[in-house]
Amino acid sequence: MLTTSAKGRALDYNRVVGGRQFRGINYATAGLNNDVFILIRETYHSDILKVNIGPDIDDEEVLMSFSDTSKMDLKRSWPSCATFNGLNLLVTDELQNSILIFSTDGELLDTIGSLGKGETEFNRPSGIAVDAANNMYVADTLNHRIQKLSPTGSFIESWGKFGDADGSLNSPWGLCIDKDDFLYIADHKNHRIQKFSPDGNFVISFGNIGTRTETLNHPSDVSVDDSGDIYVADWVNDRIQIYDSHGIYVTSLTGSAVALSKWQEQYVKASPDVFKARRRVPSLEPETLFALPTCVSFDDSKSRLLAVDSQRWRIQIFNKVSNYSDPQFNI
Repeated sequence: MLTTSAKGRALDYNRVVGGRQFRGINYATAGLNNDVFILIRETYHSDILKVNIGPDIDDEEVLMSFSDTSKMDLKRSWPSCATFNGLNLLVTDELQNSILIFSTDGELLDTIGSLGKGETEFNRPSGIAVDAANNMYVADTLNHRIQKLSPTGSFIESWGKFGDADGSLNSPWGLCIDKDDFLYIADHKNHRIQKFSPDGNFVISFGNIGTRTETLNHPSDVSVDDSGDIYVADWVNDRIQIYDSHGIYVTSLTGSAVALSKWQEQYVKASPDVFKARRRVPSLEPETLFALPTCVSFDDSKSRLLAVDSQRWRIQIFNKVSNYSDPQFNI
């Protein structure tokens, strides 16, 4: 399905971007203009790529690799999640238990945190988001809490404890903040999304484990658009779930990549054996589908959703279409 329409929303598949350049892709977040920052996480080949992804088909280009610029050896890092605060790129490093702050040209400006349970100490940090005042919120995953830091990295407060009650957490992963500074958490091992007020008070929770349309299985990330719609990377279920602002299920995206990306197509055409092997498979339908999506990132400036399809080394892009009306046919 190229256009998914439900309950007054329409998500229209734009294209897929990716290929061997994105091997190990884990996360993507939008920067200025058409810039998108891609986190690559592999045992001996972690990196951050700055990629220009325009609105049109095949309009994409790798601009730079941070590993070629940064003074930090990214091979010794496991970049997990990232956010752009309007000036710099903030990246959580799961291996180094820290937050890395880069300029948009790949210069490492600062490192915050270390392994531990204290203030500005982390244990496998993942999600990171910033509010309107540029305060940082970090998913301190294996400490089962959220830490709030000032723009300069000073500790402000933390909340959350291990458990499954409202407000408790079990390995929180992806985070996002809406236009009113409410925080949304992909509560990974509780198979739900939790919403908190800016000062850390529990608001709502939705989702439970399962495969039915409205359920979740180890959600890895969450994003909210300016209209309040909530997008969830439903990791083990291989899909993107969409809910309204109250946590009511709207629809699902299972993947729409009906054609290869520009870079994938170049690779297939350049290798006769790969070309022949691809033509011998019983069906190409599995290529269209998500495989363990790890990230959802809604870019309000372009009204488009970037969904990281981690096991297929690519991003599937969907445009949110306003004032969409279903076609009417006379019989």
